[in-house]
Amino acid sequence: MLAETLDPTLHLPSLAIKNFRGIDVLTLPRLGRVSLLAGKNSVGKTSVLNAVSIYAARCRYGALDSVLRNRAELQIITDADGDETLAPDWNALFYGRDMWAKPGISIGPSDENLQLNIRPKWIDTGQVPMPLHARLSGEEVLALEASVGGQQWHIPIDDLLPNLSSRRLRPAASEVPSEIGCESLGTGLPGAAALARFWDDVVIKDEQSFALNALKLILDAPVEWIAVIGEALYRGADRGRRVIVKIDGAAVPIPLQSLGDGAVRIFGIALALANSRNGFLLIDEVENGLHHSIQQDFWKMVLLTAQQYNVQVLATTHSWDAVVWFARAIQDLEYADGVYIRLEKDDHKMRAVEYSKKNLFAAAKYDIEMR
Repeated sequence: MLAETLDPTLHLPSLAIKNFRGIDVLTLPRLGRVSLLAGKNSVGKTSVLNAVSIYAARCRYGALDSVLRNRAELQIITDADGDETLAPDWNALFYGRDMWAKPGISIGPSDENLQLNIRPKWIDTGQVPMPLHARLSGEEVLALEASVGGQQWHIPIDDLLPNLSSRRLRPAASEVPSEIGCESLGTGLPGAAALARFWDDVVIKDEQSFALNALKLILDAPVEWIAVIGEALYRGADRGRRVIVKIDGAAVPIPLQSLGDGAVRIFGIALALANSRNGFLLIDEVENGLHHSIQQDFWKMVLLTAQQYNVQVLATTHSWDAVVWFARAIQDLEYADGVYIRLEKDDHKMRAVEYSKKNLFAAAKYDIEMR
């Protein structure tokens, strides 16, 4: 069994978060190749995943916008023409919902030099280094100033700016540190568009057999083949595409969704794993749609594939079954790097309780509550 120490090969061998959404201060001293986070409702598990997604994206506008829109954190604003529209509520990114109340957000490993720092700032677009064609000289706009490892850049968030001006003011790709690949799966089932995108990438990499094997955990009969059919119907979106499955002995292929939520969920997770090489995979409420009888094999698949593809997985759960089978899968795989952490909150202060492998195995064996 590996010593329980920090793995320097991981993007986040540890995690420190300050002033982000409902998290004032939180430190996870050690993360593993696969980390399972548990805790009561509203303790902040999803916020941890959101923080990692923003860290991986290096604070790009799309990642920030996605976090807020997925949580319906929107506000009504009136544009220059007097029309009302919905825009992200940027204050909701900050603890206490006030971006000016504290020094700013920080997300990253325990080494402060490697953390992503985010703070609001009014900037004069004529003074901030930007491509010449992007400047609106003399105009002051609200932005988020981001920095990591000595590099600094700005993301305008003034939603009263005309869209064209706002886009032009966003930093060029060369000015922002490279993203770390990151796929996120929410609590629901992945949609047809997401599955089609995942599948296209897997086919390019010639890894269809991995997805076929994942479905075997759910289905009694062997799967002969999987395909995505249909064409994009609307502005390049994959709304007209769907996954079909040919099961051994069946006369015709059937839609994946016809096989049930469990099949869709595990197929989506398998494809997301295959598409997260050298990056992150974030899974919220990982147990959704998965029967307890397959969870030990499911966790073995996740642990082994994460190691094979160099993926760092962070998953959340409410389920005791998920915790137990996670522990048993780690126990079966002697060198698996899995970490179980329970998040707690007292008087609005969060803390993390990590279980050693020894304690995790004992709790699973003797049915000791650990959520």
